[in-house]
Amino acid sequence: MSLPVATTDDSGGEARVLAESLQADRLIDIYVSEMNSKTKPFRVQQVLLEHLSDYFNSALQANNFVESKEGRLNFPEDDLNAWRVLLHWMFTKTVPHWDKDDEIAIDEELQNLLIDCWVLGDKYQICAFQNEVMVELLWYYSWHIGEEETFKRGVELTSSASKLRRLMAEGIVEIMEADHPHSGLDQYDGMRFLEDYIRAKEQFDEDGDNHGFAQVVFGDESEGTLEKGPGGRWKDYLVGDTLPSRAWKWDLDEREWGF
Repeated sequence: MSLPVATTDDSGGEARVLAESLQADRLIDIYVSEMNSKTKPFRVQQVLLEHLSDYFNSALQANNFVESKEGRLNFPEDDLNAWRVLLHWMFTKTVPHWDKDDEIAIDEELQNLLIDCWVLGDKYQICAFQNEVMVELLWYYSWHIGEEETFKRGVELTSSASKLRRLMAEGIVEIMEADHPHSGLDQYDGMRFLEDYIRAKEQFDEDGDNHGFAQVVFGDESEGTLEKGPGGRWKDYLVGDTLPSRAWKWDLDEREWGF
C-alpha cells in the first residue's frame, strides 16, 4: 500500500488529509530485539505504519488488539539493524547501496543485512521494501559471484520457491559450476533446497555463457526502461506489482546498466 499523493489539482485532497493526520496522529512505540531496562523504542506515527502494509494496518486499526490499545509493538525476534534500514527506507525510499566504482566489494556483513531486510519485508508483507532490497542484491551479484556462506544463510532464512531463495540458489549453482571451493549439497539437508537447486541449475544451463547475471538479469538494450524492462529477467525476482523507486540507466560509454 502506498501513501496517498496529491495531483497538481488536488491540493486539498488526499495529501492534505495525510498531512493533517500526521499532525494529529499518535506515536507508536516499536521495540525490536531483546528488551532490557535501557531499551529505547522507535517512535513512529501510527498513520505511517498503517500505510506501510496490511499487517500493521490490521494490528493497529482493531481496537480489540492489545497493540492498538497500548500503542506499542514488540518484535523480540527481529533484527535491529534491518529495522533501522526499514525505517530509513520509509522516509527516503533508499537502502544501502554498493557502488562498483569503490573498487571494494561489499563485505559479508552488508550482504547479510540486505538479506535480513528482505526477510523482514517478507514477514510483514512490505513488498515495496523487499523489491528495493532485491534490486540492490541483483545489482551486486551481477558484478560479484558472492560467497557460499552468505547464500547458505539466505537459504536458511527463506522458504522454498520464494524470490530470495531463487537468487540464493542461483548463486550457489554459479559457485559450484565455476569450480570454486564449495561444501556440496549435504549442508543443505533439511532445508527443502533440492527443488530450488534443480530449478537454478536448469536456469544456469539455459543462460549458457551469460553467467554473472549482468546481461541476463538487467539486459543490454539501451532502449530499455524501468517500466518496460531492458530485456532481462529482473522483474522475475520481485514480489507484488510495486516497482522499485530507483531506476537504473544505460551508460552509452560503458555499455552497461548502472544506478
